[in-house]
Amino acid sequence: MSANDEEIRLTAKQAELAARMAGYLVATRFPPGQRITEEQLCKEFRVSRSPVRAVMQFLATRGFLSQAERGYFIPDKMPEFGASSTLIPKSLDQQLLDGIARDRARNLVPEQFTEAEFMRRYDVPRSQLLRVLNRLSLDGVVEPAPGHGWYFLPTLNSPETYRDSYRFRILIEPQALLEPTFAANKPLLRQMREDQMSMAASTDPRQLYELNASFHEMLAGFSHNSFIIEAVRRHSRLRRLNEQLVLDRARIRKRIGEHVAIIDAVLEDQREWAASLLKHHLEIASQIAPAFAAPID
Repeated sequence: MSANDEEIRLTAKQAELAARMAGYLVATRFPPGQRITEEQLCKEFRVSRSPVRAVMQFLATRGFLSQAERGYFIPDKMPEFGASSTLIPKSLDQQLLDGIARDRARNLVPEQFTEAEFMRRYDVPRSQLLRVLNRLSLDGVVEPAPGHGWYFLPTLNSPETYRDSYRFRILIEPQALLEPTFAANKPLLRQMREDQMSMAASTDPRQLYELNASFHEMLAGFSHNSFIIEAVRRHSRLRRLNEQLVLDRARIRKRIGEHVAIIDAVLEDQREWAASLLKHHLEIASQIAPAFAAPID
């Protein structure tokens, strides 16, 4: 670690923002040398300039940005998908968030709970728990209960919610390809095609998940329909918190092949065929549900 690394101390909120921002910079595939401004990231993440400025400085020490006199730019070589998990240490808040999400996915915590119960269970102060619950609320995972306590919204912790999740995606994602405002960024599509092919030999399930999520978010983004884009992004955040990561070589190769076929159809301006392929792709994925834990008493 360099002296510059040691000088940059991120708060819990900044560390969480750093992980999200790093994932965004990698997934968006900006061309090397493109300038990235504070204003651009403030708008993307809906935060003020102060935390964005600190995080941009930090990300420059980790290779996600390059810094010059005129500002920040995309480096010639960007870290790979999933690299943020190793290059950016998890904050205590993120560790708590992961723990709560993991326990809910395994049905180890009840649908409704109080702050006092979770403070005892996770041995954390109220201030930290509230920060994490507020973040989970923004991600559509929990909501304050009327009068007292909190409750979990539907998450991917049962065969029923897993099925409903895919039914939602089947309704939304193929339609994004048919929107009248749809306009594909073909250079970005070609880069995604290369990324898909190169990940076939990956042994990191988190990298594979991030590449998969970025593929689906990219297609939704081409719709230029803000409601579709936000719905797919929000659902991706929910899946990141709850979906189990399984490294199955046969499934990975099949999924990548399906992604490449969809990309090729979009590149050839065959949007109806691409939408049909995407619908079929999601229908197949919906039939491979993971094992779920039995509900707690």
